[in-house]
Formats: sequence, C-alpha cells, structure tokens
Amino acid sequence: MIRFDFGTAALRLITLLMMTFLVFPIAVTLVVAVNPREFILPPNGFTLDWFRAAWSSKTFLRGMGVSLVLGIAAAFLANVLALPAAMALVRNNFPGKAALNIILMSPLLIPTTIFSLALYIYFVRIGYGSGLLPLLVGHTIHIMPYALRILTASLHNLDPSYEEAARIVGAGRIRTLFSITLPVIRTGLVSSFALCFILSWNDFPISVFLAPPGWTPLPVELFSYIKFQYDAVAAALAGSLILLSALAIVIIDRLAGLRRVLRS
Repeated sequence: MIRFDFGTAALRLITLLMMTFLVFPIAVTLVVAVNPREFILPPNGFTLDWFRAAWSSKTFLRGMGVSLVLGIAAAFLANVLALPAAMALVRNNFPGKAALNIILMSPLLIPTTIFSLALYIYFVRIGYGSGLLPLLVGHTIHIMPYALRILTASLHNLDPSYEEAARIVGAGRIRTLFSITLPVIRTGLVSSFALCFILSWNDFPISVFLAPPGWTPLPVELFSYIKFQYDAVAAALAGSLILLSALAIVIIDRLAGLRRVLRS
C-alpha cells in the first residue's frame, strides 16, 4: 500500500507556486515584447518591431555602452581581488579565517538598496558623491562575493600537487600562478567573469545612487523611459536582458556547474 506523504506533497506544491510566482512576470514580459498590440493580452500575432526599436534607440545604446564598460571593468577588478582571497582561504589555515570569509561575503547579507545608500553617504562625506570612481567601487564590492564563491570552488578542485611540482622544479610563485593555477581554473575564471559581468550589467540600485550625469547605465535609462513612455519597447529591452542573463547562466553551468558553484 502506497502511503501519502503530506509533508512532501505540501513542499512540492509550495515550490511549484513559488516558481510560478517568479517565472510568470518574466513570461508576461517576453510575451508583451513580441505582441503587436503591446500590452493588450492575449497576443494576436508576433513581431520583432519592439526589439528593433529598443536596439536602435540612441539613449538605450548609450546606456548599453556605459553598462558594457562598467560591467567589464567591475568584473575584472572583482576577479583580480577575489583570486588572492580565494587562494588564501583555500590553501591556508590561519586565525580568523572564518571571520575573514564572512567579511568578504558580507555584501550578500545586506539589501542592495541599503548598501547603495550607505555607500553614497560614505562617498558624499569624503567629498566624492556620485561619480565614476564611486560607481565602479560600488559595483566591484557588490559582485566580488560571487567571484569569490566560484573561484573558491575552482581552487578546491585543483590538486595542490600540481603547484608543488612546479615549485620543486624551480618555478616561483608568479610563474606557478600563470603557468599552472590560472590555466587549470580557467573555466572557473570565465564563469566568474560572466556572472560578475551580468550582475553588474543588470544592477539598478547602485547605479541610480552613484551614476554621475552623462554616465547613466542601461537599467537606469530603462527606468527613466518607463516613467514617461507606455509601449512595449521597454518590455523588449527587458526581454533582451532576461535572455542575456539566461545565456550567462547556461555558460556558467556548462563551464563550472551551478551546483558546484552554489554549494562552495
């Protein structure tokens, strides 16, 4: 006789409802983006006109350029800073190791809006306010914990004997790093860079607080557009960002494995 497990069934139902709650707005956005009647549902056809309008807008293209430069710079800096921290945490045992790890991961514990406001107040008090440097620092600090997680996972899977062998035959620390460590963990580096870039690209709270005039990232431009325009161009652009994020997740899963990244 098969026994009905009420707890398991309830958990599956709650999980299904939560997934529906998360996926439904994304699905509606994608449907509206290809709907000739804009926000009138159900759709009565298929069109890519909204995507063409979104990708031909000078305002959006300028925002994309800003987000592209900012995302690349922040992702690069985040990985440069996270790599030695990950190597120290993985390869060494020292007093305060757990506390250091918590400090490095602490940006994940703070709501992004509160983090952005605190960072803005800090830069105002030291005489900077909004600007390119505060914007880059904010993005880098916010995404560095993700780089640290992925690089830590990659270093855990690196056999230390490879580095020891290189040191035995006379390679210094720098030569070992560039000849052994980085080539072996290159998939983790690519995954980390891709995830950090997409997080920076999609960030809104930090950008809206710290972006200077004339240097407005795409999410802020999109928000400004939505406030004054009521058409599906914004939905098409948001759909493009959703697809780009999904592509990044697929790349990370193929290169490093999402389960390994998330449990590290």
